[in-house]
Amino acid sequence: MGTRLVAVVFDAREPTAVARFWAELLGREVVDEDDGVLLPGDERQVGLRFVAASSQKVGLNRLHLHLTSASAEAQRGTVEKALSLGACHLDVGQLPEEEHVVLSDPGDNEFCVIEAGNAFLAGCGPLGEVACDG
Repeated sequence: MGTRLVAVVFDAREPTAVARFWAELLGREVVDEDDGVLLPGDERQVGLRFVAASSQKVGLNRLHLHLTSASAEAQRGTVEKALSLGACHLDVGQLPEEEHVVLSDPGDNEFCVIEAGNAFLAGCGPLGEVACDG
């Protein structure tokens, strides 16, 4: 029997607000649970879970999300939508020649909107991968 990642859990000062941001951005439903808020995944997309933070966030997350883009226009559209929902541009030291866009959600969680043509993430759906730093 294989292992399946059901959900990635993020601490958030306002779990419901951050979950609504991601639900709107990814076109998912929000499910309130006793100890957090879940955006269920499926067999191709990991779920996202937001729980109340016990302390203030310090530094960058060890995990962050990569969103896919089918075209340069789709990438711009995803970035514009994220910004309209409350995301902010974030400088994490990316180089000018890098084509991905780094943003943070309303809970200060970093994520990237990956440029079109990334064959590694082809066919993954809107949430391409969970990336691990450090």
